[in-house]
Amino acid sequence: MKSYKNVKEIRRKETLGRRLSLSGLGVLFVGLLASFVPTWLPPDQPAANPLNLFLQQNWTWISFAALPIGFILASVGSYYINRFARRRWPGIKSIARPDELLERSMKGFDDKYAYFAHSLPANYVVSGPCGVLVFAVRSDRSRVNVQGDNWKEPFTIGRFFTLFAREGLGDPAREIGEQARKVRSLLAGDGAANGAGADGDPLFDVPIEGAVVFLNPQASLTVENPDPPALRADQVKDFIRRRAKEAKVQPDVARRLNERLVQASVHQDEDAASA
Repeated sequence: MKSYKNVKEIRRKETLGRRLSLSGLGVLFVGLLASFVPTWLPPDQPAANPLNLFLQQNWTWISFAALPIGFILASVGSYYINRFARRRWPGIKSIARPDELLERSMKGFDDKYAYFAHSLPANYVVSGPCGVLVFAVRSDRSRVNVQGDNWKEPFTIGRFFTLFAREGLGDPAREIGEQARKVRSLLAGDGAANGAGADGDPLFDVPIEGAVVFLNPQASLTVENPDPPALRADQVKDFIRRRAKEAKVQPDVARRLNERLVQASVHQDEDAASA
């Protein structure tokens, strides 16, 4: 399987997450220090230094403002780190980013397939004999109940305290639908640019499907006829094989499909490799 990942963008967002997390911790530390101002600078003894006087008069506002600001910064930073940074996964010895863990779950496919991570309008895409598959990836340790197109994540105390740090379940069906439309628009736009109409370009008829992939082995899933399909990482390979049998995309069409998506992707040449 050929892999095309926008590693530069992934690393940029990972760096952003770490900086936000450190900034949040710094703001919280400033708020902690401000709470000690009455002890260091008693209010009945006006400070001569302008900075000390400012702290003496405003320590309450500084302390209270630092709490929500620092918490939000640290939580948003954790959100980016969870999505884009390497980490250790439960039950898995190696350390990997979410895009790397998903790629490993598909190891063994030949070069007829292509994998795109953060290099197309859709975050995770697989193309080839299976047509186009769009994946909505979730990496939280969560409990999810699915009935048809009704996706729910029961409320827990832990979920409340990690509200900003977690990806959250969101609306997987809507996410996949939007990303599938972006890929379809991408194929249509390229075809129009080459002077081909919908009737003259077989790529317009390539099937585009999607699935939700839960990477964390500790995620608890209760599913009943999920729409779109809900998969664990070890089920992705079988899903792709099944879709390849159902899609029946001709080899020349699959090759053209991969070529067109590669042309449209944003990636560093040295990061394109066989999986």
